[in-house]
Amino acid sequence: MFDAQAVWEKLSGTRRRSPLRFLWAFPVAAALLLGVFLFRRNGWTEYHSYDVAQAFTLADGTHVTLAPGATLRYQPHKDPRQVSMTGRVLYEVAHDEAHPFVVSAPSATVMVLGTVFQVRADEAGTRVDVTEGRVRFCGTAGESLVLAAGEGASLQEGIPVLEEAALPNPSAWATGIFRYESTPLETVLEELSAFYGIPLSTEAKGKRLTGSFSTESLDEILYLVQAALDVQIDIQ
Repeated sequence: MFDAQAVWEKLSGTRRRSPLRFLWAFPVAAALLLGVFLFRRNGWTEYHSYDVAQAFTLADGTHVTLAPGATLRYQPHKDPRQVSMTGRVLYEVAHDEAHPFVVSAPSATVMVLGTVFQVRADEAGTRVDVTEGRVRFCGTAGESLVLAAGEGASLQEGIPVLEEAALPNPSAWATGIFRYESTPLETVLEELSAFYGIPLSTEAKGKRLTGSFSTESLDEILYLVQAALDVQIDIQ
């Protein structure tokens, strides 16, 4: 395993800056735009994220991060703790065994005591990915599925079905971190390509990557990976 920050500090003094850096300047500008709207109605606190992802701490200590376009409604001091949502939201639920935390999406519910997980509920369907702890994923057909850390599931005809995670870091948009543990380089490049919208490839075979990287700059990630694994990564 290598320390990405240490490698970057060692090599950045001699590195030629890539024009690709300017492609990632737009999140800084976007952060200056209005990103969220919050108001209270009938005892519910409502959150709406517009142009950028936005993080909040609910009254019970739970941390939520709303992706652009997501909505969340929360009624404090209720038992069980309950929110309703649309879009994509990352939850870091404050542990409370006496008061479960329930997420209601248009076609499913997720029940937890305290854990970290993501729910995506949009026109493509409803999916849950668990980072820490365990959750119970319930569909409209009455079936339920318990998911542990590293597992994900989506609804198929109202029934939650366990699915292997397509990519290692489904919540990188909210956490700002890519984490890899002996991950095939092909999988890393597939995730980076999807995240940044730029096709990446390499002719190197059998390479695996262990390390953590900030999502702030793709060209810095590519520079570190190429230096660490002695490979050439092509931008198509």
